[in-house]
Amino acid sequence: MSAKVPSRTTVGVVLAFVGALFIGYVGVSYLLAPQSMAPNFGLPSWPHGEGAGFLAVKGVRDLASGLVILAVLMTGNRRVLGWVMLAAALTPIGDMFIVLLSGGDPATAFGVHGATAAAVVLAGGLLLSGSRTGSPRPVA
Repeated sequence: MSAKVPSRTTVGVVLAFVGALFIGYVGVSYLLAPQSMAPNFGLPSWPHGEGAGFLAVKGVRDLASGLVILAVLMTGNRRVLGWVMLAAALTPIGDMFIVLLSGGDPATAFGVHGATAAAVVLAGGLLLSGSRTGSPRPVA
């Protein structure tokens, strides 16, 4: 008896779901304990005092990102979810470049933000390659 290999779409859905939960958790963590989370971002310094409100902005951004992915996931439209995942990959790509261009830790830039971007792109690609828009039409 051989085990059934999950489809590309199934793997993409699982990656999207886990990613949505993870980024939502990060967002909530930035809202509840911003000063303990900020050093993990990879920047050489982070806002303190009145400027620490920017950490809450990151928290809201990350929480909203997770909720958007979950909302699209709930619709059952895997193709749209694939496109949303590809668009969402811009956030960790941007974060990676922000860390690198700000003199932050390259290991965190690539290991955290770059790896996250790769996982999000992989999920989007799997969802798009595994879903169909309809039956093929004959060429006249």
